[in-house]
Amino acid sequence: MKRCKVCNKLADNGAKRCQRCGTEFEYKRWRMLFSETRIILGILVIALVGWIVYNAVPLPLPDPTQCSETSVKRFERVANNYFTETRNILRSEILFTRELSMLRSYKNEAESIPVHPCLEPAKAELVEYLDDVYFIGLYSSWGAYQAAAYKTESAGAYWDSFNSELDAVKQCLPNCP
Repeated sequence: MKRCKVCNKLADNGAKRCQRCGTEFEYKRWRMLFSETRIILGILVIALVGWIVYNAVPLPLPDPTQCSETSVKRFERVANNYFTETRNILRSEILFTRELSMLRSYKNEAESIPVHPCLEPAKAELVEYLDDVYFIGLYSSWGAYQAAAYKTESAGAYWDSFNSELDAVKQCLPNCP
C-alpha cells in the first residue's frame, strides 16, 4: 500500500492516481510490479494449480500391514472415487457393453485392494455395493426397471452400511483389532 502525500489516503500499489484528490503518484518500477492485487491473483493461481494436481495424482492404496488413519482415509477416498465414477456411468441414457464392463471392472478392482483386517468388513460392503451397481446398469439396459429399482435400494443400503463400517473403524483407531 502507498499513501497519498496530499490527502493522506491509502491506495493500492498499482494505482497511478489517488482516488480522492487525483494526485499522480510517482512511478516506482519495482513497487508497481508487486501490487496487492497481483499478489493475491498469483496466490489464487498457485492454489488452483495445486488443487488440480492434487486431484489428478492417483492415490496410493492403503497399507495392509497397519490400520491407521491414513489407510482409512485413503480407502475412503478410493471408495468415493468408485462411487462418483459409477454414478457418472449410470447417468448416461444408454449403457453399452463398454460401460457395463467398466462397472464390472470397478468391482474386480475393489476386490483386489489389499486392506488391513480392520477394513475387511467395509471392503466387503463396497464390493457388494459395486456388484449391485453393475446389476442396476445391466437391468436398466435390458429394460427391467423394477429390478433396477430394487437393486438401487439394495445398493443404497450397502453404501450406508459401508459408511457405518468406516465410521466404526474411525472410532477405534489406532487400536483396531
